[in-house]
This record gives sequence, C-alpha cells and structure tokens, in this order.
Amino acid sequence: MKRFLFVLLAVALIVPLALTGCAAKKGTAGNKFRIAVSLPPANNAWQAKMLTSIEAVVKEDTQRFEITVKNAVDDADQQNQMQTFKEGKYDMICILPGNGTLMTQICSEIYKAKTKIMIIDRPIEGEDYTVFYGGDNKQCGRNAAKYIGDRLGGKGQIAILRSYVGIPIDLDRYNGFMEVLKADYPGIKVLVEGDGEFNQEAGRKAISNILPAYPKIDAIYTQDDEAAVGALTEIRSAKRTDIQFITGFGGSNSAFALMSKKDPLFGASMSYLPTMGGRAVQLAKKILQGEKFEKYIVEPTVVVTQDNVAQYLDQGY
Repeated sequence: MKRFLFVLLAVALIVPLALTGCAAKKGTAGNKFRIAVSLPPANNAWQAKMLTSIEAVVKEDTQRFEITVKNAVDDADQQNQMQTFKEGKYDMICILPGNGTLMTQICSEIYKAKTKIMIIDRPIEGEDYTVFYGGDNKQCGRNAAKYIGDRLGGKGQIAILRSYVGIPIDLDRYNGFMEVLKADYPGIKVLVEGDGEFNQEAGRKAISNILPAYPKIDAIYTQDDEAAVGALTEIRSAKRTDIQFITGFGGSNSAFALMSKKDPLFGASMSYLPTMGGRAVQLAKKILQGEKFEKYIVEPTVVVTQDNVAQYLDQGY
C-alpha cells in the first residue's frame, strides 16, 4: 500500500511538470507566443487609425501573447527595426511596409530563416512570406475607373494623382485603374500624372503644379483620400469650374465628411478600411495557435459615395 501511494505521489508531481513543459514549447517566451509588428511612420490618419485598432488587439489575451509594436521614422529605420526583429527570436513578425520594394530583401531573409512573416496592406515583391493580409488595391483601382468612366459617360480628360510612384501599392492602384479604363472607356484620356503621396500637403502641391498647364480637366483620380482632400482645396483656391469631381482612396474621415455634406466635387472613395490592422494581428494569433489559413488574404472593397457614406462613418480614419 505504501508503495502504491508513493507511485501516485510521484505521478502527481510529474504530470504538472510535463504539462508545464508542453506549454513552454508554445512560443519562444515561456508559455507566450511573441509577435513583432513593424509599421511605417504614423504620418497620416489611416496609419493612426490602423495603429489604434492594432493596440486594441494587443491588450487582449496577454497571458498567451507578447506583442511588440513599433512605428518607424522612415524607410531606413524600418529596415533596422526588421533586422532587430529578425534577431529577436519572435514567433511571427508582421510588417506594413512603408515601401514594399525596399523591404523585400529583409522580409525574404526572415522568411528563409524559418520565422513566420505576415505582410500587411502593402505588398512586397515576390512571395517570400507566410501570409499576406490586405485590401484589394487593384480591385479598388478598377472600381475607380468604372465610377469615373460611368460618371463621365465614357468621354473626357482626366488627371491622376498617384501614391509614391512605382512602389507596389501604387502600381496595384494604378494598373487596376488603367486596365479598366483602356478596356471599357477608350474615350477617356489621361492628360497628366502627379504624385499625391498619402497626405493633404502632397496632394495640394501636386495639383498646384498641374492646374496651370491644363485648362480643361473633367475629373481627377486620386489614389489616397487625404491627397484628394488637399487637391480639392487647391482646386477651389484656383477657382477651377471645369473639374466636375475628384475621387479618393482609403476611407478617411475628411473624405467622409465632404460626402456627408453632399460636397459636389468629392465624388467617391475607393475603400478598404484601416481597422483591418487589428484583424491582421488577430489572424497572426490564430496562425500561431495552429489554425489553417490561406497564403493571400484580401478584404472586400467598397465604393463609398454620398449615397452610402452613413454606413461607414464609424469605420473611417
């Protein structure tokens, strides 16, 4: 009997230790999974709203997850961040690249080192990543071409304000737009292109350089809402009455406010919303816990206009 009790006591001591050992294998920090998130400078409202949605998810389930979130100052700083994360023994690294082209190499290095990596919103070049989670920029561009083409009745002259010309997100928004414009609206001519980046000042400056050279512009396709708002300010300052409307991209509160007020010049925003940042980090948690996932995940796009803007006011940035 004594021997039996001794065996039971030994088992009772061993089982908790064994369970603790299993939990410790979950992640790299004891029983916690470690996730690092690198974001570009929070220099526009979209990024700020995304950061807020991510921070809300960071506060959840802290017993199982340790999440580090950092905003970079510039591209060089983001590269340095990613190098530090690469060496930091994280279970997953998530990045919203400021410039997808520049971040391609470090992301590839992390992927080849067998650390899970999630690309958020702005694609890198190639497919060296675990999962991409973003909006469908190309489809948003297609939606913009259809909206502009239909409103102009298939004829007219337009200007385009791009967003850091040549980076992957810019190319998706531009190529999707041009694909539909050329195929379905051959009567619409692109007069000129500028770079509105992702902020009001850049949009204002870009359009101020365009307006004096082109006395007749029917509409403007802008690849960012804040750039569109800045461009609209300059259009009004120049007292241009030839421009029928401008479109934006992203879902900013500034754009939503203009549409809510029935501003005749702000036509539509081709949107997917920044709250996707929180959903991306939630997905990272699920992946680390073994849930199945697709390598390429895109959220649905919406065309926000004066007719439906009320539905999206709480999701803007």
